[in-house]
Amino acid sequence: MITQKEVSLLSNYTAREGVAISFYLNTDGSERSKGMWNIETKDLIKNARKKLEKLNANHSYIEAAEKDLQQIQHFAYTESFVPRYKSVAIFANSNENFYQIYRLPTPVKSNFTLETNFYVRPLLAMLEEHSRIGLILIDSRHARFFEVYMGELLEHLDFETKGKNLGKPFSETFMKRDKRLLQKKEEETRFHLSSVAELLKTHFNRRHFDKLIIGARKPLGEHLARLLHSKLQDNLIGTFEIDIHAKENDVLAKAFNAEKEFELHEENKLLRKITNEIERDGYAVKGIKKVITALQAYNIHTLAVAEDFSLEGSVCPQCGIPDLEEKTCVSCGEPLIQVVDIIYDIVGEAARQGAVVRHIHGANLIASLENIAAIIKFRNGELVQVEEAVETEV
Repeated sequence: MITQKEVSLLSNYTAREGVAISFYLNTDGSERSKGMWNIETKDLIKNARKKLEKLNANHSYIEAAEKDLQQIQHFAYTESFVPRYKSVAIFANSNENFYQIYRLPTPVKSNFTLETNFYVRPLLAMLEEHSRIGLILIDSRHARFFEVYMGELLEHLDFETKGKNLGKPFSETFMKRDKRLLQKKEEETRFHLSSVAELLKTHFNRRHFDKLIIGARKPLGEHLARLLHSKLQDNLIGTFEIDIHAKENDVLAKAFNAEKEFELHEENKLLRKITNEIERDGYAVKGIKKVITALQAYNIHTLAVAEDFSLEGSVCPQCGIPDLEEKTCVSCGEPLIQVVDIIYDIVGEAARQGAVVRHIHGANLIASLENIAAIIKFRNGELVQVEEAVETEV
């Protein structure tokens, strides 16, 4: 498991000495055998050595990097398959005694980079994708609360509701008694759901969950959803049918599917909005050049980029502004440096400027937008037109 703080530390790392090696390996056992990832590791290391030979670096740095590659290869060959982990990320620079392994709960594309900084874009995308989710399972008398994060499920055993005891059934005729029992059961269930809703509000305020999912037999889930506090209703992303005593693997699978359905819906909604804005020459742009132009003008509200989209380019080492064609920074005039993935720098700079960043998982969804697009804050010339209109009135 890797945390937001650890990713932040990795993203801010700059090697003063040596070569910063970033190595990602997809170890998803449901799709790939151990033999397949051994072959892939061999090819990745082979390509890394070829790139290492071309680096204009101190001989001692090259030797240290070669030792790091050998250590990474040995680890990959001896790593055992663990179902709960789908990928491995290794960051190494032995010149500065840095070597860190992270086992990840989701599959990422196998890759390596040799730079002065660690390549953490796959980790940023993974953290963006995996929100901290509260999952409530209920029946008419009981409730179980789980935390779902980064592919793992943790039950909160302190989540307890006390049912309402309405006493013994009345001793009337069978028909009257049967009706009274049904009324009693309905009242108990209503009280139980209200208690769960109140407890959920307390849990969310204390633990700061991003989203909520309800698991219950119909119609209990719908009834609980209507009783939720308005803020929790806004955070509710889905419901599914399940028995309260279901196995944790089944619970996790259902929660994963509910989250995926929600994310796909949100991605489609965002891309439709961008497409509509572009078609009416509104507040959106598509394509790498137009997105970079908007970024240089601090004009991006929301950035949408295909998950696997990467492109070589240049970036300013002083202010972080990326570019495809220029040799000097349009902002500060500093000479630009070449980078292997300008998309990584675009994502980082957009986030630094306060933009919302969304990695799109469906390649077909964003292909028509040239794999990268953005909702912008203002259109070119719009502010000038406003100033001219004001001057004309004056």
